[in-house]
Parts: sequence; C-alpha cells; structure tokens
Amino acid sequence: MGLKSNEISQTNLYDRVKKLLVSLEWSDCKFSVSGKDFKAHKLILGISSPVFEAMFYGPLSNNKDVIITDIEPDIFQLVLNYIYTDKVDISSVEQAFELLYASRKYLLQSLVEICITFIQENISIDNVIEVLNYPEYLQDKQLITYSLKLFCEHPSYLLHEYKNIITHSCMKIILEAEEINIKEKDLIKHVFEWTICQCKQSNIYCTIENRRNILINNGIFKLLRFCALTINDLEEIVKDTNNLLYPFETEYIMEVIKKSENITHNNIINLLSSNDIPRSSLKPQWYFCHRSPLRSVAPIVIDINNFIVHTRIKVNKPIFVNSLCIPTRMAPAVTFRNNTPKLYSEQLSISVVSESDNNVVKFTNFMNTVEYDSVVDIELNEPCLIKKDKWYKISFMWTHNRFTSYSYVVEVRDRVYKSHKILVEFDDSLTTNGRSGSFLGGLKFCL
Repeated sequence: MGLKSNEISQTNLYDRVKKLLVSLEWSDCKFSVSGKDFKAHKLILGISSPVFEAMFYGPLSNNKDVIITDIEPDIFQLVLNYIYTDKVDISSVEQAFELLYASRKYLLQSLVEICITFIQENISIDNVIEVLNYPEYLQDKQLITYSLKLFCEHPSYLLHEYKNIITHSCMKIILEAEEINIKEKDLIKHVFEWTICQCKQSNIYCTIENRRNILINNGIFKLLRFCALTINDLEEIVKDTNNLLYPFETEYIMEVIKKSENITHNNIINLLSSNDIPRSSLKPQWYFCHRSPLRSVAPIVIDINNFIVHTRIKVNKPIFVNSLCIPTRMAPAVTFRNNTPKLYSEQLSISVVSESDNNVVKFTNFMNTVEYDSVVDIELNEPCLIKKDKWYKISFMWTHNRFTSYSYVVEVRDRVYKSHKILVEFDDSLTTNGRSGSFLGGLKFCL
C-alpha cells in the first residue's frame, strides 16, 4: 500500500524517505553484507554517493546483488540510515572508526566529517592510544595531531599503564614528536621495557637481540635521542635491567656527549640518531572548575572532635586534577583588636581515594603561610588522574590539637559543574560534628 496523501502533507522529505527505508516499498536493489541482506533504492543511493551512482547507473552496472565483505552489517545499516535520513547515531569511538572507513569507501564526505568530529570530541586519556593505533588508511591528520598532543601531555602515565597495547606504528608516531612531557632518559627506558611486551605478543624469545631487532627493523631505535642525554642519564640507562645498548654503543654515545675529538665506532653512526637536541615540554590546557555558591551555612569548626572534611567527586570523562581550592580560616577577633598581620600558617593533609577499590591515588601535605578569610589553591606535586564514572573521596585532614579550634567559612555550592564537555558531580559529605557545607570550592584540571 502506498503512502496516503494526508501522511505526506504532514511530514518533511526526509521523513517520507525514511519510511521507504523502513517499509522497503519500491526497493530495486539488494546488498549482501557479511551474510545479512539489505534492500534499498538505487535512485536514493545514487544521488547520495558517486560510488553508488557508478555502481547502479554507470557503464558496468547490472542487476545482480551487491556483495560486501569488508563492512559489518550494523555499520552498513548506519550508512543507509544516514543516506535516507541525513542523521546518524554513533555510540563509540570504535564504531565511529568503522563508519569512517565505510563513509570514505562510498565517498560520503559529510558522514566522514561527522565521524571525525565524533572521534575528536570523545578522545580521552582512556582511548588515545587506541586512536593512535588505528591503521594509517583510517587516520586523519587532524585526529593524529589532537591525539598525539594529548598523549604527549601525559606520557609517563600512558607509557606505564598502556605499554602492552602500543603498536609499532603508534610508538613511531610518539617518538617522532618534538614536544613531550617526559625526560629522554625515562622515555628510552619505557621504550626498552616496551620491547618485552612486544616479544610476548609475538610469541618470540625475549632476548636482547630480538628486542633490539624490534626497535631496529621498525625504525624506532634511530628515533631515540641518546646524544641528547647527560652522562648521568646515560649511566642510569646502562644500569637499568632493561638496557639494550651494547657496550661499544655506550662508549660511542659517551664520546659524543663529551664532544670528544677521538670518536670511534663510526660504523654505528647509521644505527644511532645524531640528534642531540632535547625534546621540548608541553603546557597542558588547564581549566578551572568553580562551584557557584548557593547559600551560606554555619562555619565548619576544626577541633579535637572534628578534624577531617570529605568531598566526593565523579566525572563523565577522565581528567587530571592539578589543584584544589579551599577556604582559609576565619580571622580571630584579636587580629582586628591588635591590628596584627592577617596571616597564619596553614597545615593539613589531603588524600584522594578511589572508592571502587579503596586505592589511595594521591596523598600530599600542605603547609604554607596564607591569609585569613580568603581562599587558597593547593597545588598537587603531580596531577592526579580521576577516572570516569567512578566516585573518588577527597579528604582534608588537620593535626588535631586538644587546646585549639579553628573556624572556616563555608557555603552550600553547586553539586554539578558542566563545561568543556566535562560533567563533574560533587557530594559534600557531612563533617563529624554534623555541620554541612562545601569545603571544596573548586579545582583545576586538564583533559
């Protein structure tokens, strides 16, 4: 049965075309995609893609079923959905890459751009290596640049946590970077250790020769800047259990570092890089999450019975927290009567605990001279990773003293912060004396 006239008048063109996709009326072509059949309409496909146009209306066109073996059925369904409705729902970065391949195959440029935008908006510390691991034919210069920058901002964490999934091509991309936030000696040590993972994955004996061959045969060894090391750095690498340098190579590098006039072993110049320029560091883009105050509450009193304040946080994307913003003490009355300096020495400890496994991911002490009735940013010695969709408890702890008590002005603040595609949820736990308020006023973070 065809579409009724009153239905047509109440829908737009894409709605009417979508009904054809669902009803399969007037379909005149069929695809067999990895064993699953799809019916479609030549005209609609032909005006959307030059590949389909040539397939159905070119000189080599025929009426046979089209067999597709390099695309999964669910991805082909997304392609059809986009062609018929100009809309597509992508659920993951992995799906976006598969759809990117299909959209490039059929020259659907608008869909290509949608896939690339989705991938870039959803790249995080959790999947950046997976993005860099994708084959070159699926890569995009914009995606590589963005992903590599994110990696090079946090290389120590990523090389430590995800060393076993880094491919040869990914490692080359990393080592070709001129800017990275890691010392060359530590980068070299990570690369040497990475070869152990590669031997295990390739099911070959983990010998020095096999590990060296992984680096040499893939053009990785020459990307390590041994000549940019200091003598102490080189000695540290040589003493490391994963060292892959032969003694004569160490001797040669040592002579280069010392700028010796009697450099020997010229036969290994082609094996080692002569680049003695250290890589530059990157400045991450930091964002400040400020929790807007809603209403004032009674001050929090810190004394022998109440010397710990907790705040819980959860994020929708992993972030690195660099500092925490908290209030300082209320000035005692004597400060105003005697006109004494409005400064004091603040001392407390901060811990960040992952509630899913009770693991302490950060512990630091803060001691500094600060001003009464103000706010202070407690900068962490190293950024602290907060993983997505997990609750973390941030605890502020004072050394309790039976003879003194301190008051801090607090306010109830927003429980949700949303900006820069980040959603942060806060839960201000009660202090031990039952007082409420948001002791954590904000934090500084990067993606």
